[in-house]
Amino acid sequence: MRTIQRLGQDLAGFIAGHEHGLCVLQAERDHLPWVYATLQELDATSPDVFLPFPHPFTSADAYAETIAEGCLNAARERTGDPGLALPPACTARAQPAASRVRSLLQFARDTRLPPRTSSPRLVALLVPLTVESEAAAHEFARALVAPDGAWPPWFHRMRIFVHALPGAQLGALPRFVRTLAVDLSLAALTAGVTEEAKDPLSTPERRAQARLQVAAIDAANGRHEQAIAGFSEVYSWAAGAPNPVLAALALSGIADVAYARKERSEAVAWYERALVPASETGAALLMLIVAQNLARVYFELGRHADAETFYDGAQRLAMAVPDAASHVHTLQWRGRLEELRGAQEAAAASYLAAARVARDHDQTAQFEELRPRLVASQPRVSKALAREVAVFLEGMR
Repeated sequence: MRTIQRLGQDLAGFIAGHEHGLCVLQAERDHLPWVYATLQELDATSPDVFLPFPHPFTSADAYAETIAEGCLNAARERTGDPGLALPPACTARAQPAASRVRSLLQFARDTRLPPRTSSPRLVALLVPLTVESEAAAHEFARALVAPDGAWPPWFHRMRIFVHALPGAQLGALPRFVRTLAVDLSLAALTAGVTEEAKDPLSTPERRAQARLQVAAIDAANGRHEQAIAGFSEVYSWAAGAPNPVLAALALSGIADVAYARKERSEAVAWYERALVPASETGAALLMLIVAQNLARVYFELGRHADAETFYDGAQRLAMAVPDAASHVHTLQWRGRLEELRGAQEAAAASYLAAARVARDHDQTAQFEELRPRLVASQPRVSKALAREVAVFLEGMR
């Protein structure tokens, strides 16, 4: 997605640049997870040392203590010294929180980075994802960007991100601070993919991928005719390319629109068509998505035998992905359909298999949905299976 790509380029440019050491991200708070995700991708391929602090901000002092704990743990891990302590400047409560954080980042730099080199750098993300008071968080950010009179600045060999809401006033910024406006609204994302879909310099595949994203956005916002036109355009290109992944996604998108319009028979027809290119890809996740959708609509149409067959196939695909939540879901629905046709033993076995997957992968909510079905199944099954269910439930108390 072009908007996200540009964000990545801007973030990488700041980190690699030499003019600025501190960047103020001006963004709505609910856009910040995207920023963290983009920085994680940069971290995966960078020699720099990233130190993220997405932790909740309850007060400047509490956030500074969170940073202190993180810096100390990182330093102890790096040095192998479990008795390493923070310098007094990092913990002196007489000092403002921002001053302590500056000292903490210098301590982290000096303990995490090799000495006397210009690279790697310490990249600190002082960007909480949740705050109790926007005003308090804003004052903390203002204190961090305020000039302290020293040059070179205290963040030598560091790059620091802080956050401010769009339009928030931070006062006159020193020359080592830059701002970066981050707009990841639906309108901005849509504009980005629309631009790429029409860009003659992009490859045909990239344009088709962008067109698919535009169609998906149209579908999500109820613009069904535009969505169908977009998906159909992508399918026409993908079928000729050939590109079975995009073909399957486009056909599945048309089916999704039909389902949203409550045209279930039409949705089934498109999902069934999507199965052909999805199977050609060999991609278990793509086949799982189509199979689950088909099973759901088959059930709603009363085609229970077809639904059971596809839920059984979907649970096998979920194991191959692997996707624990889908595995539990598909096993549970296979059990429901077995129960509906009177196969009580098979249904209880499916519920028990689903419950074991839920237990092993900490799917607590799904397990609690299964518990009453397991309890109710015991009088209706063989003594051996009833005993197995009872032992399992006893172990889950």
